[in-house]
Parts: sequence; C-alpha cells; structure tokens
Amino acid sequence: MARRLMDRDEGELPPAEAARDRRRDRDVDAPARAGMRTGLAKQFKQVLDSQRKRAEEDEKAGGDPDRTGRGSGRQPTPPRKP
Repeated sequence: MARRLMDRDEGELPPAEAARDRRRDRDVDAPARAGMRTGLAKQFKQVLDSQRKRAEEDEKAGGDPDRTGRGSGRQPTPPRKP
C-alpha cells in the first residue's frame, strides 16, 4: 500500500519525488473536489435559493402545500371502499 505524502516526512524525499507525490495525492483527491467547481456551486446555490423561496411561500400560504399547488408531486389517493 502506497503511503500518502501526509504519512511521510517531506524532508526525506528528493524534490522530484515530493512533487510526484503531491501530484498523485491531488489526483486521488480530485473526485472529492469535483463538486466544488464554480459552475456546480452556482447551480447548487440556485437550487437552495429556489427551495428557500418555495418554503417562504408555503409559510405565507399557511403551510398547506396543496393550496400553493406544490404538493408532494404524487396524485391524491382515492378513498377506500368499505
């Protein structure tokens, strides 16, 4: 198992090897950082703003989602027959 740069003292490595380790670690961590790209962050903020706005509208309407037309997205269930 390869040891990560954090697990080693950088002073024991030649500069070329230390740079190679940093690049490898950055590549390994790239998927975790992918969601933080500028475009995705903007979309995420737009979604949160939209959800906040809907929640505020629902509060003003009395909290009844059916009155605002934004229910759960499911069709109402018909009453059961005895």
